[in-house]
Amino acid sequence: MLKPWNDATKNQNLLRIGVQSGKNNSTIDELKMTQSPFKVQNGNARVTTTYDLPDVNGKVGITYDVNDKGEIKVTTELSGIKEDLPVIPRFGNNFIIRNEYQRVNWYGRGPHENYQDRKTSAMVGKYDSKVEDLYFPYIRPQENGNRADVRWVTFTNETGTGIGIYAPQLFEFSAHHQYNSDFDPGETKQQRHTVDIKKRELVNINIDYKQMGVGGDNSWGFMALDKYQIKPKDLSYSYVIKPLK
Repeated sequence: MLKPWNDATKNQNLLRIGVQSGKNNSTIDELKMTQSPFKVQNGNARVTTTYDLPDVNGKVGITYDVNDKGEIKVTTELSGIKEDLPVIPRFGNNFIIRNEYQRVNWYGRGPHENYQDRKTSAMVGKYDSKVEDLYFPYIRPQENGNRADVRWVTFTNETGTGIGIYAPQLFEFSAHHQYNSDFDPGETKQQRHTVDIKKRELVNINIDYKQMGVGGDNSWGFMALDKYQIKPKDLSYSYVIKPLK
């Protein structure tokens, strides 16, 4: 059922990339994440990328607005999506940072993993963890370690240097020392176990607009309830990555 979106993720085709800078750029003032507003008149830069998603006949655009403080506003837009497609399992961004940034602090639901329909026991608060402790070792490797209803999250090293991620809306995040694909058995169901999941020398981060609920209200096979699904439609969300020194 979710195969079209899995294929769309794997088969993105870069259509165009653009870079703008200088006086002709519009003012960036949508987010105010520091003591000074995130607002640059002449010193900003914008990078835009557009990808074709032939498996769902849609497009995804990602815009990076960079100001003179080194803050990056990331805006992701999914467009051209028809309503007769299957529900969207996840809508978000994935990126990798250096392995030294292993200290995680967040303000959101925790301390244990939680999802839209599995979060009642996860209270909203400030939490801290190591990246490796965000991982939940299901005996059959799969999606794990999500945190929902997040206001902000930081990744720092032993000296406190790193990045902070902030958004005007609640978001979800997860982070591991593995690639997302390491937890995906694919269509062949490779019969892997926890011993097959190897630790990599990196920090792999997902910043998601939302992830659909787990479902399984009958203890196994049911889809997530309608209110916990992400219906196929045009979507957009944004967040700011701020350097921490």
